[in-house]
Amino acid sequence: MTTSNQEDRIHSTVELYERTSSAIQPRQIKPPRIKRPHTKSRNGCLNCKARRVKCQETRPHPCTNCVSRKMLCLYPARQKILQGGSGASRNDSHRGPQPPATPLRSQSEITPHAFSGDDLRFFHHFLTIAYPHLPFGSEILWKTFIPASAHECPHLLHAILSLGATHLSLIVPTGSKYTTQAVTHRGKAMKALGNALARGDQCSTTDLELMLATAYALTFQANYMTDGLLDFAVMVRGCAVITRKILNKHTESDMFKLLSPEAITNNVISQIPLTRYADPGALITSIETLELIQPLLVNGCHKTTYQALLSCYQGMQRSAREGFIGLTGIYMSWEQMEHQEFMEFLDEENHVSRALFLHYITIQIMMRPVFYLLRAPRPCEFAKDELPMHQWASRIYGCLPSPVRELVEWQARSTEPLRGEYESGTINH
Repeated sequence: MTTSNQEDRIHSTVELYERTSSAIQPRQIKPPRIKRPHTKSRNGCLNCKARRVKCQETRPHPCTNCVSRKMLCLYPARQKILQGGSGASRNDSHRGPQPPATPLRSQSEITPHAFSGDDLRFFHHFLTIAYPHLPFGSEILWKTFIPASAHECPHLLHAILSLGATHLSLIVPTGSKYTTQAVTHRGKAMKALGNALARGDQCSTTDLELMLATAYALTFQANYMTDGLLDFAVMVRGCAVITRKILNKHTESDMFKLLSPEAITNNVISQIPLTRYADPGALITSIETLELIQPLLVNGCHKTTYQALLSCYQGMQRSAREGFIGLTGIYMSWEQMEHQEFMEFLDEENHVSRALFLHYITIQIMMRPVFYLLRAPRPCEFAKDELPMHQWASRIYGCLPSPVRELVEWQARSTEPLRGEYESGTINH
């Protein structure tokens, strides 16, 4: 696939789902500046900057604060500290994920008065609870370097705020009041991401990596939306396309170390156990009901997705590891579709696609134990994180015509009880 085709597919997707909104706020008069009793240093590590505490600045060694808190000590790239100075040498880096040394290019300035008190709450919620765990091996970056870069990267900042707001709206009793703000930030993130992608080959490695971070943040945000299936599928495909662009241009990423298929195979898939799915009867029924859809497959999209779903079910019969490999094949089938083909596949009137999506949701629910295994423990876990996907399944089933609905009745019945338990709060992880 050519670079031009990749860019066209990304631009078309972003433009199709771009939602814009803006607000004009009165300019605020800044209070008189209070002079500090000491000279403020800008050379501290990212963790100390985030906590607003004095850093010992023991670069290239971890500072005492990070050592005592058992945190990965990361320093900002020297180009951002020494204007006009030389870049940091590679010997200044520490073990673990490394922030890129390339400065960001021509990002729009973000003014502090454009954000509200709620936005600070969304940002804090993202840092403590709602940060993504993908790409693999990047969880520390999501709490350190990536949010620290957001102030000069509009699409990333609005994506982070949208993710924090959407997750907060899902888990708190009065969360619906944040929905409008979440959608507004998502629209701004999509618009800014489209502008960034329009630069094409002028994008540096860091530019592309931060675009990928934005795409992942928007993917997780869609995953928490009650009507987010369409947006979720679009952003999953966007992540795959941007990843391919990074690997084709630079062979690897400085920020995300586990992007290539080889890296994922060696460092991620090898961690998945070889145990089989606990309910083999459910897999047999899933395969039998999937095969009922086969006579309805009318185009390449249907056939490719059908085969990927079947391979995933069959892989789960052998082991959790092979089931996970099969799941990646489903996402690969979305990436390989042409743009118009993919949009037709997502059409809500495409009932065959809807039925196939219901099988995809069933697989996602079956694979949850594997997903928990591959991510680091969180300070808090919320059962309602899983609710939107069950709502997607219920909505798909309810909108299908009776002849097609009968083909996926088992999938709907298997997901419906859990939806009720998640909504009532009677289920725990």
